[in-house]
Amino acid sequence: MENEYSKVKVNNEIDFCSVSDTDVKTAIEKVFMKARVSYFLRWEKPGLFSKIFGGGKPDIVFCINSAQLEIAEEALGGLGEIESSIKMLRTKSNNKIGF
Repeated sequence: MENEYSKVKVNNEIDFCSVSDTDVKTAIEKVFMKARVSYFLRWEKPGLFSKIFGGGKPDIVFCINSAQLEIAEEALGGLGEIESSIKMLRTKSNNKIGF
């Protein structure tokens, strides 16, 4: 018996972009909410060399569903000057959930 979820594609998240500034993160969240883009955040701790040579801020990766890629790109198009603070990734997400 086939239910309505049988045809749903899973594991289709992509790492859309990365930021290290929390103000930029907040701006992206507002834009995504307005455009109704579903996302989740992955916080990546800085590596050893980042801590030694300055910086040391964690990277915040926005992961989205690949079906919403075009909507997300259009939504970020109007951010203006903070676009330079956003590192675009657009790669397959390697999110592993361990139980």
